[in-house]
Amino acid sequence: KGNTIQLLHIETSLKVPLEIPELNFPIYIHGQVDRIDKYNGETRIIDYKTGTVYKGDLELMHWDELRTEYKYSKAFQVLSYALMMYRDTPFETAQAGIISFKNLGNGFLPFATKDSSRGKKDVSITKEVLSLFEEQLKGLILEICNPEFPFVEKEIE
Repeated sequence: KGNTIQLLHIETSLKVPLEIPELNFPIYIHGQVDRIDKYNGETRIIDYKTGTVYKGDLELMHWDELRTEYKYSKAFQVLSYALMMYRDTPFETAQAGIISFKNLGNGFLPFATKDSSRGKKDVSITKEVLSLFEEQLKGLILEICNPEFPFVEKEIE
């Protein structure tokens, strides 16, 4: 179809510090990104999943749901990878998403923000998107580290 793909990294380990002034110890996030490529010149950060993934699991309307709704755990993961990659090798824009082996026909399922349930989707990972994600990530870490909040596993529906 005339598309170009350039593989940049396969199974790349990333680790970056996360500044949280409220904590008196260092925090690092790390992970292993399955694939980073350029598809028609656009950087993509890709995680492979053996199970079924639905595009709705990666489409976010309200940032606070990223921490509270289990269905967004895959979105949280790929945004973590995007943040780590950005800190390691800054980019202007990228896409982050999933390729699911159970529904391979759907191809690359990108993380997207949208303003309503039928609204326009934005799949660009920008500095602003990463800043909004980092707010949620820091909030979650502060919640986990706060002894006054009971540590309870999210229930899978």
